Amino acid sequence: MSFWAALACTVVIEVYVLRRLRFDWTIVAIALAGTILCVDYLTYTSFEERNWDATAQIAYIRTIAEHLRLPDVYDCTPCGHPPLYYALGALWSRVVLAHDWMPLEQGLQWLSLLLFFGFFVFALLIFRSCISRPATLRLAALLLAFWPYSIINSVRVHNDVLASLLMLAAMHYLARWDKMERSRDFYAALVASALSLLTKASGYTVATALVFFTVVRLFSKGFRRADTTRFASAILVLAAVAVLAVGFRESRRPTNLCQKVLGHACDGRYVPPVRDTPRRFLSFDARAFVRSAETQANDPFLNRLAKSSLFGMKMLGGDFDSKRHEALATLMSVLLLAMLAVCLAGLPLVRGAHVQKYRVYFSVAVMMLLFLVAFRVRAPNGLHEDFRHIFPALVPFCLGYALVVDRLGRCTKVLYYVGVAIALLMVVSSVIFFVR
Repeated sequence: MSFWAALACTVVIEVYVLRRLRFDWTIVAIALAGTILCVDYLTYTSFEERNWDATAQIAYIRTIAEHLRLPDVYDCTPCGHPPLYYALGALWSRVVLAHDWMPLEQGLQWLSLLLFFGFFVFALLIFRSCISRPATLRLAALLLAFWPYSIINSVRVHNDVLASLLMLAAMHYLARWDKMERSRDFYAALVASALSLLTKASGYTVATALVFFTVVRLFSKGFRRADTTRFASAILVLAAVAVLAVGFRESRRPTNLCQKVLGHACDGRYVPPVRDTPRRFLSFDARAFVRSAETQANDPFLNRLAKSSLFGMKMLGGDFDSKRHEALATLMSVLLLAMLAVCLAGLPLVRGAHVQKYRVYFSVAVMMLLFLVAFRVRAPNGLHEDFRHIFPALVPFCLGYALVVDRLGRCTKVLYYVGVAIALLMVVSSVIFFVR
């Protein structure tokens, strides 16, 4: 009963926030329907199914909550991560979950659900800033809310939920600053980037993007005093926070520089079954991608990344072993390839002012992909090919697909309806796949 009371509070919060931000009732309905599906998924799967190290994640939180100290880097698998998410989880357990009115595991899943809603709100703000037609905005919102990996990530007990929120917030404010040149947006992006560095090493992507666009603005505007101040602020703040994040990884055992920056990812426990070559990272086997519902160890990097963008790198558990789920997984794999084809077909329609308008979103998405490849090369591990490390890149993808479909509709209604049908079929397939 306690969890259902928490769910009722969540619904009230979502309605209030979205209406306060002046989103219409259709968007509110999409958000609530997505939340209900995520909660349904939560009720019939265990938190350990959704991420194999969930117990260790909770142990990290308990250490802070009960002993008011950080664990040693080698006390648990995630103990090499910066502590912001775990400190938030500890505070949540001590304040919101006080008097044990809800089990800690459920309470942390509720926290994840709220953080994912924050992620969804920032995505909606990005969509609205780039989309003029309500129907196109709703299409992008539907895709994000019911994307298979969105449902999986929404209730995971993992620092990815906070890292994704902060990275997307940084992307949102960076784009606003690039468009409107307001200092408050720049500093909001700087704060979000700094906090993401204190959550997970994935935050280096948005921190790099912030510095990159600050340098671009510095040179393009002729070294104005305000731009120079922003550049110096970004360098000083992000460098200080990066040093602080590294300092949190001190251990009784000696660690090298890679372990201090990336944590246990650099322990070198894993040897890839296939030797890393350029072909492994650049090739894509469409037939194998469609044929298998799971990632295979011998698959090329792009196969594993694309498949993990749907279902993650780990098996979803016995609840998804049926022939129906296998058929739906195959269908969604085909639909993802169709969506990518639509986006590629729409590239010629993007030119001039459109590139300028969307450049931050798609530049950051490309940076995330490049950082993931570099991370995978430096720290070989099958789990380092997981899309969850760059989950915020899903927002520019949904945005790009909705915009391409919208522009194709100006050429011919047939292409528009085909694009909408592909998206809606993906949404329906995902709902059928996850609903109990």
